[in-house]
Amino acid sequence: MRVLHLFSGTDRGGAKTHVVTLLKELDSEIDVALGCLSRGPIVEECRDAGVEVHVLDQVTRYDLRVLRRLCGLVRRRGFDIVHAHGPRANLMVALARGNFRRPVATTVHSDWRSDFADNPLRNLIFGRLNAWALRRFDAYLVGVGAEESLRALGVPPEAMHPVRNGLDFSARPPVPPRQEVLRRLGLDPREEGPLVGIMARLHPVKSHEVFLEGAARVAGSHPGALFLVAGEGSSRATLEAMAERLGLGRRVRFLGHVADPDEVYSVLDVNCLTSFSETLPYALLEGARWKVATISSRVGGIPELIRDGVTGRLFEPGDVDGFTRCLEELLSSPSRRRELGENLYTHASRRFSSRAMAEAYLDVYRELVERSRAR
Repeated sequence: MRVLHLFSGTDRGGAKTHVVTLLKELDSEIDVALGCLSRGPIVEECRDAGVEVHVLDQVTRYDLRVLRRLCGLVRRRGFDIVHAHGPRANLMVALARGNFRRPVATTVHSDWRSDFADNPLRNLIFGRLNAWALRRFDAYLVGVGAEESLRALGVPPEAMHPVRNGLDFSARPPVPPRQEVLRRLGLDPREEGPLVGIMARLHPVKSHEVFLEGAARVAGSHPGALFLVAGEGSSRATLEAMAERLGLGRRVRFLGHVADPDEVYSVLDVNCLTSFSETLPYALLEGARWKVATISSRVGGIPELIRDGVTGRLFEPGDVDGFTRCLEELLSSPSRRRELGENLYTHASRRFSSRAMAEAYLDVYRELVERSRAR
């Protein structure tokens, strides 16, 4: 079986982590390759892991010459299935599928209606194009919480297959010593207070406002605590202004894009996520690999990972009071943080492995190939 995974190539964060982790696992089972519309960090990361990579050199989002290169690659390598990841890849596969006539699949890990919510013009154009494309696949690998958004497009239930993000828990990636990491992040290695972080793109759906408001409420009772905001996005200026308005000053640090998230997780004492909408984000799984005590909003598939009071703490989305109570509890008790971090690692490593994720994909691929051969 030969499967081509198509990716924008420039996406970062959880999308890149998912594709890299998945391809490493699948590569030991089937003939798998990555097609990148543009060159980005994922290209060398996958090549270093021994995965076959093809860069299709799409100049802009509107460069449809890439369709000819995509179809030529599919025919030349004889792929049985083409699998898209993300709106840009969805559109290219939907446009090309009539030419290469193979089963096509896509992974849907978020509500497509909120992907471009921070930019009305992009939402009007790319949101509609993605909605058009999403109606044209044979199979959908769907994260918990994203099903309703596909039903709204008329996708039949039998075409949707649940999938949970997975991670390799067998070993943590190597990182520099703690003091070196702190220096790289612009922090004073001599500061001993707990570090509370949120790792997410600065986008309205991530609701960083809840994080900042909670930080301001506990800052007085925990004068040594620092609050780290890692990520870039359209909301940065608004959030920085909010932090100043709340009087957080140097207590909150906006780190921007972090090249190696594991460095941040390795020094965090509390990992937070305050989103209004998620499936099962890598921001929590990667924190779990480092045994970081976690606080998250109760959305999507997160309660499968974070069991309130057992493997972490949950609060209702948008509930600043609830988030603040959880934060106060964990900042007040290092032993409680250690307990929840250990429990989270044990639970995550058993139920959310990269192997289990790959098996879910393989089951769908076998079904698609059998159905295609029966025609």
